[in-house]
Amino acid sequence: MPLGELIRYFNATVGSGDSTLYDEGGRIAAWHDGMRLGSLFAPIVDLRNERIVGHQASLAARLVDGSTVSEEDAYARNATPEAIVPFDRLVRTLHTLNFLSQSRHAGGFLLVPVHARHLRAVSSQHGLVFEAILKRCGLAPEDIILELDHCETAGCAHLAEALGSYRQRGYRLALCGIGSPLAAMQALQLGPDVIRLPAGTAEETIALLRQGRVTLLQSGIASVSQYESARAAAVELGKGALFGEPQAVCRATHGRQGVAYNSQLSIGA
Repeated sequence: MPLGELIRYFNATVGSGDSTLYDEGGRIAAWHDGMRLGSLFAPIVDLRNERIVGHQASLAARLVDGSTVSEEDAYARNATPEAIVPFDRLVRTLHTLNFLSQSRHAGGFLLVPVHARHLRAVSSQHGLVFEAILKRCGLAPEDIILELDHCETAGCAHLAEALGSYRQRGYRLALCGIGSPLAAMQALQLGPDVIRLPAGTAEETIALLRQGRVTLLQSGIASVSQYESARAAAVELGKGALFGEPQAVCRATHGRQGVAYNSQLSIGA
């Protein structure tokens, strides 16, 4: 389905009187509750092959006067369960459309967050609505990694059920917010596909996580020495300033012929 038709379809289904998607010079933006919303994409790199294999999406928001609103504050403006669920879906739809619009040169997977308050507000059939959104975009759950904050969702009564529902639909799952050995062991029990580590994660925590069948993604890699440390710790994936700051345009993963790039990223230069 052409992008313009997708925008019209989602405005009729995901949007409401106070939120709408629109084309803004080749990028998709959204208007919600006095905020202009956009997508940023940070490249995720296979540290062994030095190749971009995916992107992590995040929200860029600003008010009418141009002042920026943090992602945390943008979500906080939606204070009730009735507000947070459609807002979170709107944001993920926005990221998906912006990722799709760059599919000629940006492939791999898309890592998108699911807000903890959304998880608590929806009691069953997790991922069903977003699956329908993906199908309209020509994507599948297998193209997406859904990320949950382990610290924020640990007390959710139906967390295990939600994770099971996501897996049943084909999504891969990532956990973040893991900063201690105890949290690492608890996270492994949930069986995620990916665990995203904050910068400066202790070697003890990484060693514990290596005992599980999980892919590790190191955040905050800003220097060659940090890159080399992550590789020495057998961390598979990395993101951070060394590979590029989050921006509206995805880093290319393949050429016009669809052939994946395997060249060096020149990170040691």
